[in-house]
Parts: sequence; C-alpha cells; structure tokens
Amino acid sequence: MKNDAPERHPAALDNPSKMEDASFHMAMAHLYRAEMNRMTVWRSRLDTTSNWAILLVMGMTTFALGATQTPHFILLLGLAIIGICLIIEARRYQHLHHSKWRLQLMEQNYFGEALCPGEYATSDDWRRVMSADLRQPHYTINWFLAARLRLRRNYLMLTYFVTGVWITKLLIHPENAKSASDFYVRLAVGHFLPCWFVLLSAAAFVSTATVLAFTTPSEEALEKWTQVKHFERK
Repeated sequence: MKNDAPERHPAALDNPSKMEDASFHMAMAHLYRAEMNRMTVWRSRLDTTSNWAILLVMGMTTFALGATQTPHFILLLGLAIIGICLIIEARRYQHLHHSKWRLQLMEQNYFGEALCPGEYATSDDWRRVMSADLRQPHYTINWFLAARLRLRRNYLMLTYFVTGVWITKLLIHPENAKSASDFYVRLAVGHFLPCWFVLLSAAAFVSTATVLAFTTPSEEALEKWTQVKHFERK
C-alpha cells in the first residue's frame, strides 16, 4: 500500500519545531504573551512594596517631627521598616528579572530573527536554554544581588531621608542642641540602649547600605552577564 504522507526532511527530524511551523509559532506567541503578563504582575507587586515603604516612612517622619514629645527612636523603626520592605521586594524582583530574561531571550533570538532573518547574529543555543528553564525554572539572580539592585534603585534614598529626619529630630527636639555633647546624649534610647550603641549601629546600617548600593552593577551590565551565564549552563 502506497504511503501518501509527505516525506519529512532529515533536518526537520533533528529540529522538531520545523515539523509544524504554524503550531510552533503559535506556541511561541502564547508563551511570549504569558511571560509578558507574568512580568506585568510582578512589576505591579514590586511597585506596591515600594509604595508601602514610602507611605510608612512619610507617615513616621511626619508623626515624629509633628510633636516634641515623640521619641526620636521611632525613626530608627523607620529604618527597620525599610529593611523589611527591601527583603520582601528583593524576592519579588527575582521573579520579575526571571520574566525579563525570558522575554529578552525570545525577542533577541526568535522575534528578531523572524523579522529580519540572517541580518544579525543570534545564538544557536537559545532553544536549549529556554527549554531547560521551562522544564526546571530557577531564578536568574540570587536574593542578595536582587536586594542590592533594589537598594540602589529606591531604598538607599529612603535610608538617607529617614537618617536626615532622625538627625534633625535630635537637633531640634525638645529644644535646639547647644553642643555636640548635648546631641550625643540625646542618642540614648532611655536606659535600654546607650548612646554609643545607637550611634555605631545607625552608622553601620547607613554605611553598609551605601557600600552595597554603590558596588552593585548596573542593570544593563547585569542583563548581559545573566545571558552569558545561562548560555554556559549545562
């Protein structure tokens, strides 16, 4: 009996996506749309965390400067809130960066090649990289690097703002400080935390945040590094 089925080219057997071009392109379009929606959701969650931090900080600073009787250490709690929001936001940024990496992979190697075939160099290994990530998803950056990126982008300025308000509070309440020793005495948190401990811990927090933010690579350099790292992954 004669087989009327079309003969498949050997190259198509090596690359299953060539067997059914229409279904493959449709699947890629749906995958791109899903990743775009996923990135939008995580971007919205990221903005929500930043808004929480800004609103809480503004509320605490307004409350602290609005009354002479309000203790200065409430602003130290503001620094703690910044740290908590940063921890939450770093985890959300990991998800966002993962989606951005997938979208960039498809845009550069699939859509870019489809629009202008052979015009620009593309990676022949991008299908394997995408397939491996779809089979076993994993973060493209670790939590610590994500936290440093968000610290550089938003939270360092919030840290400086709260620190500036805290110093102002110490200088003007309950009355203007008359000397450096008078300012130093006001640093104490009742009889619980001495002046030197508050000064050292606050200085260490701000200094560490500054160093981590300024030693963090730019997002452009990070994206290039991420692409190279994942193409080398076996």
